[in-house]
Amino acid sequence: MKKMELIKISLIGLITLSVFSCNSSNKKTESKTSTINKESEKTDNVKYQIDTDVSVIHWKGSMIGVYAHEGDLKLKSGNFSLNNSNIVEGEFTVDVNSMITTDDDALYKMAPREKLIGHLKSADFFDTENFPTAIFKITKVNGNEVFGNLTIKGKTNEEKLTNVKVQDNHLSGLLTIDRQKYGVTYKNKMNDMILSDDLELNVEITGKK
Repeated sequence: MKKMELIKISLIGLITLSVFSCNSSNKKTESKTSTINKESEKTDNVKYQIDTDVSVIHWKGSMIGVYAHEGDLKLKSGNFSLNNSNIVEGEFTVDVNSMITTDDDALYKMAPREKLIGHLKSADFFDTENFPTAIFKITKVNGNEVFGNLTIKGKTNEEKLTNVKVQDNHLSGLLTIDRQKYGVTYKNKMNDMILSDDLELNVEITGKK
């Protein structure tokens, strides 16, 4: 009787040991598989140089309660890095001297477009003779918002690019800045008061590897 009990106990022990051994083996396999999957999820940053031929910034400045002028700016140089369609870093240099207007001809019945552009490039506003470029350098990213330091006329402030969208090698977003912070002001205070302080910049940037 005792012999039979010993045999039963031995069999139970062998079965238990076998079960624990299988479970341990499975856990090791699962752990190894999990590690491999995590490694496969990691991807390298992809860096793009800005394609200055097709990248553009659409600007809009308003006369309060009257009308708005719109136009385009070209980029001079820059780059950005993406990781799984997420922006990681970037820096963009804008050619302020490339400024043009694109709005309706009806707004220029009293004076040609060239007069407005000449005024915007003058020391009253962007002073492009002394400050031909503006620079935006990304500092952090939070969802579809990109924060960075913007430098215009030698003055630097933190700004936020909102509603950022990334598709393949193209990114877009909206940047609204207060021109007063950069000394973009009209010497005539009365005239300056009828200009909106907000300057809207719609960014459309395409990169190439």
